[in-house]
Amino acid sequence: MTNASVETRLAAIGSSAYVTADEVLFLRRSVFADGIVSAAELYAIFALGERAPEGDPEWPQFFSEIVADFYLREEEPQGYLTEEEFKCLKNRITRDGAHASRLELGVLVKLMETATETPPEMAAFTGDQFRQTIAGREKPRVAREDAALIKRFLFAAGGAGNVAITKEEAELLFDINDATAAEENDPAWTELFVTGVINHLMAHLGYAPISREEAFQRDAWVKDQSVNVGGFFSRMIAGGLSGFGMLGKSKTTAAAQNEKRDRDAAEAAKVTTGEAEWLADRIRRDGDFGANEKALITRMRSLEKDLPASLKALVQHAA
Repeated sequence: MTNASVETRLAAIGSSAYVTADEVLFLRRSVFADGIVSAAELYAIFALGERAPEGDPEWPQFFSEIVADFYLREEEPQGYLTEEEFKCLKNRITRDGAHASRLELGVLVKLMETATETPPEMAAFTGDQFRQTIAGREKPRVAREDAALIKRFLFAAGGAGNVAITKEEAELLFDINDATAAEENDPAWTELFVTGVINHLMAHLGYAPISREEAFQRDAWVKDQSVNVGGFFSRMIAGGLSGFGMLGKSKTTAAAQNEKRDRDAAEAAKVTTGEAEWLADRIRRDGDFGANEKALITRMRSLEKDLPASLKALVQHAA
């Protein structure tokens, strides 16, 4: 398809700044039917995205698929987002000092989810785009779609989901929470914020936290309102922090693991104070306890006996 015909067909779409499901179907069948995305088509789809950033759910899904296919399938080496490709994509997104739209955030997350490898700086760039995009809205708030996309980003940034939420990711959660404190966020954001920060905190209490995959399971303890959260954590860390993750292990294995946990706890204690001060500062930073921070403190009460002194004082003050 020639550049002119692509532009002609796309010109009629998104005139109302919104792309419907029917228009996406047309794009799939008529414009991108060959399954090959050319440079001209990539340019045209980005132009459509600028003209029509909103649409039915099919639109952001299609947009991210098309762009990801171009970078990961049509260009060599397949499956890899090279430094040069990332630079081009970054320049496109930040043109004229702009920040990513929700469509473009979806592309960044899609690439991180599906690429064999992305440049090391991509995660930090994507996190910063979340900050700028949400904070830059006329009424900054986290919609359900935003929470779902941030959750996908956390999974993508963590690879297989076997590592705890990093400090940088926890900072991102706090920054977004602070920026949207004056508005009513979707309840999904509270769940994501509390679970993510707790997951990070657990990594600095001398024992391995549950993976982010477990922590964000929709049918697990975060969503199950019938579960006594305090009792849950009490069982998880019964006998001290070394008891975490020991369910189902033999006594002999548990004893060996307990010794290792004790050594790990001593090492982790070196950074616990700093992490505790950081978390206490983040919660107090705006001078008040917001609704989501109160929810976080409520969850922290389940861990109170194992918290450093500064966090114990924070929990008791909030009570």
